[in-house]
Amino acid sequence: MAGQHRDPTTDRVGRPAGLRRRGHAGRSVSCRTGLANLALLVVLLVAGCQEPTREPSNVEATIEARVVATVVAFQLRNPTATPQPAPTPIPIVTLTPIRAATPTPRLIVAPTEIPLPTPTTVPTGLTQTVSHVVGAVVAINTPAGTGSGFFFEDGLVMTNAHVVKGFLRATVVSKFNGINLGITGTVIGVDEELDIAVIEVSKNPERPTLKFGDSRTTQLAEDVLVIGFPLSNILGEAISVSKGIISSKRNIDGVEMIQVDAATNPGNSGGPLLNSQGEVIGMVTLKIVNEVANRFFEGTGIAIASNAIQDRLPSLLEE
Repeated sequence: MAGQHRDPTTDRVGRPAGLRRRGHAGRSVSCRTGLANLALLVVLLVAGCQEPTREPSNVEATIEARVVATVVAFQLRNPTATPQPAPTPIPIVTLTPIRAATPTPRLIVAPTEIPLPTPTTVPTGLTQTVSHVVGAVVAINTPAGTGSGFFFEDGLVMTNAHVVKGFLRATVVSKFNGINLGITGTVIGVDEELDIAVIEVSKNPERPTLKFGDSRTTQLAEDVLVIGFPLSNILGEAISVSKGIISSKRNIDGVEMIQVDAATNPGNSGGPLLNSQGEVIGMVTLKIVNEVANRFFEGTGIAIASNAIQDRLPSLLEE
């Protein structure tokens, strides 16, 4: 304030100067002291939150040493057994069940009944043999009588000598394509002792011929066939077949003969005696006659053996 005199010993408000300094200095000291105390408190709090570092305790070392000693003593009292190898486990295969396939349903259709055709008889055995050979069998006609014969080669006919005896020519009747054809033939060879003769006719390669078999291999009771034209002067020129067996094998006047029980009658002379294969094993030549009663003995047909015929045949063809 203007006009007032400021006493150096007092402040602006009239307080003693010394007193003001002491009060200010006292506040400064108090502030510094409070800050120091606060810092100390913070340090103590931080120190209290941290675990104090301490050296290892001797108690823990002691306990560890005792445990080790106990384990060692136990092992000394109970030595460890040698481990045995564990057995190899048996593999167990787990079978996965397979589901059976479901069968596919099939449509079964009832068969339609088909009428069977009427069976046709098929030639078998002797029947089939006959069908193959009848075309080679012929009838022989001369002014003196009739007989039978057969083609053994193309253009050559075999018959009995007594059928063509005394004649140089004979009519050979054969069935060809279902028609009976009469062909005039020439007698080119005769053996009256053996009772065989050969007639030659024109050749025809389509005409069947018969093959000679081995009469020495024939057996008693073997099935045979006799084919010819018996009683053709009475019954006509129709071929006839009779079946029988070989009853006996004989030698008559040095000639091999075969006795059969097949029916033989006048007109069968010169016809073939066949086995079941259709081979010529003989040629019918005679039938035993009871001269007293003028009757034939049944079951006594005689045929010249085929081997005897073949032995004489070359000489007949050379005449």
